[in-house]
This record gives sequence, structure tokens and C-alpha cells, in this order.
Amino acid sequence: MRGAAGHTRRVFTRGALVRNAAGLAGLAGAAAFAAACGSAEPPTAAGRSARPAEVRVHTAKRRDVSDWIQAGLDQDIDNWKGKHPNTQVTMEFHGTGTDTFLQLILAVSAAGTLGDVVWFPPRHRSHIAMGTKYKIVRDLQPLVKASKYDLNQFYKGALEQNTWDGKLYWLSFISEPIVPVIAYNKSRIQQLGLPEPKDDWTFDELGEWAKRGTVADTWGYWRGQASGDPFAGGPYLRQWGVEPVDKAGKKATFFDARQGFINALTFRYNLVNAWKASPNPRDGNPSIEAWVAREGKLLACDIWPVAIQGWQVRNKDVEIGHVLTPTVKKGDKRRSMLNEHVFGITPVTKFPDESFQFLTWIAGKEMNVQGLVQGFKGPIARPDVWQDARITDQWPAYKKLRPVMETIEPDFVVANFRGEELDAAMAGVYNRMERGEIPVLEAANGIQAAVQTVLDKDPA
Repeated sequence: MRGAAGHTRRVFTRGALVRNAAGLAGLAGAAAFAAACGSAEPPTAAGRSARPAEVRVHTAKRRDVSDWIQAGLDQDIDNWKGKHPNTQVTMEFHGTGTDTFLQLILAVSAAGTLGDVVWFPPRHRSHIAMGTKYKIVRDLQPLVKASKYDLNQFYKGALEQNTWDGKLYWLSFISEPIVPVIAYNKSRIQQLGLPEPKDDWTFDELGEWAKRGTVADTWGYWRGQASGDPFAGGPYLRQWGVEPVDKAGKKATFFDARQGFINALTFRYNLVNAWKASPNPRDGNPSIEAWVAREGKLLACDIWPVAIQGWQVRNKDVEIGHVLTPTVKKGDKRRSMLNEHVFGITPVTKFPDESFQFLTWIAGKEMNVQGLVQGFKGPIARPDVWQDARITDQWPAYKKLRPVMETIEPDFVVANFRGEELDAAMAGVYNRMERGEIPVLEAANGIQAAVQTVLDKDPA
């Protein structure tokens, strides 16, 4: 996407960053360098800035993050340019996801070229290390107080997730329930003479419906984006009463709800291997949007909130329905877990006020309403966004999800900040079970052991 006049983009390659960060001796070196830099001048009230300022934003190149921010600048949403005529926003890209971003941003810090604002997609509170161990971001509370910024604009669960020991290190940008809804192809369901799924269904009812909907050229249901790890699959496990780790983030606790854990795995195993109502991953994971929305090969699957509007925008001729993910028993409390993309401010910024103004703009109501209406990004943990008629009238599924967001549960903690490694360890065992290579009980024992092995490692 072409940038607006006065807004440029710098693209940092992995090789260039490594050269810039010559002498970096691992993450500890980066942390030490960042700590040695100290803090910039103390913040003042974050009002309109009269001085020229260039706010450098470190982010990954992603449609729902960098591309939407650039679109917001280009469209001048909420009169950003008029309110901040002296502030230039420059985005700098470091890869496309967490597999590269953390290493690259630490290299930038070690090279002494860290800018003003930093993106991060936390997993199991991994973003807290960016504020406490690596000193990439600062406590935002002084800026909040100086500007009298109202944090009550956000749901409590999101504030809890971004706070550690009383310090607020991040503001939400995307802040949503993890795969809380099932999308289904209304037309194909009607062709097969099946009833539409209901919001009060149990998993047993979903399973029976999926078996009925599985015919020669169509699968009934697949887990979709609710994968076999404790992040994307976190709400599913919680619905069965399973919490992967203890509150301290040091002990694997799948067996604290042993029967619920076994039952959760058994349902997923049966869908694929006993009932054959779901595709087997050994044959390759389906392209779920194409299979559900365009080809009708799959009747239903779990999706992220952003797919509610995204799928419909891209598939205007298909009627897609949405239903809440089932519960174990009728009337059970609906469980959840929070997914976030967040932004923070560096300790070395020369423009703390302007950086905070930028943060509050991208976390503001209008930027996020437009991000949903235009199909760019997932929702944010702001009540005024979830209640906005421009969203709920166009995407009624958000009305169903609002009670889930109002009581959203934070992600769990992995104390050594090896959250992605933990997820991969669990998924490795789970995927073998789902492919039918190992039975459920072996998978349950293997997951408990694999996750504990990661938790026992030294901090990342």
C-alpha cells in the first residue's frame, strides 16, 4: 500500500539488522544495552504537540496491523493530521510475525537505533518480558496520569493482561476472544436438509449434527482455527474445565481436571477418527474459508472474530451464519481467553507525549470501528466499539459475542516466557492424536509431560 504524503516506510531486512547489531551476544546483551540507555525525559500532559516530531513505529508487516495503521493515516481517520499536524509517523517493518520480530527488535535495541513505539503479539503474557527483562517498553501509567487518559475505556480483562506489578506496559490494538464462534454455510446446510446450529448447543449436539452433515463430498465440521495448542485451543479446554498451567505459570495442570481433559481430547479424536465427520490432518489441513464459504466442502468450522466480517466481505454471494461455540452441558458458563496485538512506548523515545497520542489514536474508538467495518482487523477491548451500531447492524454475530467480551478472561501465564515453545510442544502431541497415530490416553500423558518439560526450562 502506498503511504500518504509525509509518511514513509523503512523496511529492515534480517541481514541488515544483524549487521547493525554486530557484537550482540544473545538476548541478555540486548537487554543490558537497553537498560543502559536509561529513560528519556519524564512525560508531560499528552496534549496537542507544537514541536516537530517523528514517531518511529516498529512493527511487523501485516494486513491487520501495519496495513490498517497506514490506511488510517491515508484516510485521516478521526482527523489525526488536523489534530497532530507536527507529528510524522514512520513505520519500520521487522518480518511478518513473532517468529522473526522479537529477535529483530532486540537487535535494533542493541544497535542503539530503537525508535518510539513497538508492536507485539503476546502469547501467555510473553509481552511482559519486553517491559521487565528486555526494557523495550516503559510503564505507561505516568503518561496516562499526565494526560488524564481514561483507562476505563477498555474492558478489565485487557487491562489486567497488559499490567504487571502495577505497571501498564501496553495498550490494546487488537483485543478479542480467541476463536469464540463457528461459521457455517447456510446454503449448503439447507441443501442437505439440516437445521442450522444453535447458540445453546452442547458439543454432543454439534457432534451428532456433524455426523449427519458428512456426505460423499462434504465434511460436517472441523476445528478450523481452534488449533490443537493451548493458545488457539485455550477456550475449548477451559470450557471442559481444563487450565493448562497454574497461576504462577510454572506447573502443567492438565490433570487437575483429568476427566475433563480426556473428554475434550476424546471429542476431537472421535470427530476425525471414529465418526469421520472432520478432515484428517494427515491429508493436509483444509483451506477453511474456501471450503466453507466458496466450495461448500465443509459445513462449519471455528473462526477468529476477524473472519466474521472478512469472510463475508470476500464472499458476498454466500450466506454465512455464525453460532457461539458449544458448551459441555446446557447452561454452562461460557469460557473464554483473550488474544491481543499491543503497542507500547520505548524508554529511549524523545517524543513520549506524541507517541502516547499515537497510541491512543490507534487504540481509539473510530480507528477500531473503521477497522472492523472495512474488514481489516479484529476487534478491540473497548465497550464503545462492541456497542457501535455500525458494527452490530452489519455483523450481528458481534451482538452474540459481546457478553463473552464483557467477561473476557486473560491469557494464562508462562513464567519463563517460553509461550510459543509450550504451544508447539503440546501441538506436536495433539496432532499425532488427531491424525490417529496415538490413542487419547497416550496423548493426554504426552501433553502433560511435554508442557512441563518446557515450563522447567530456564527463562527465555
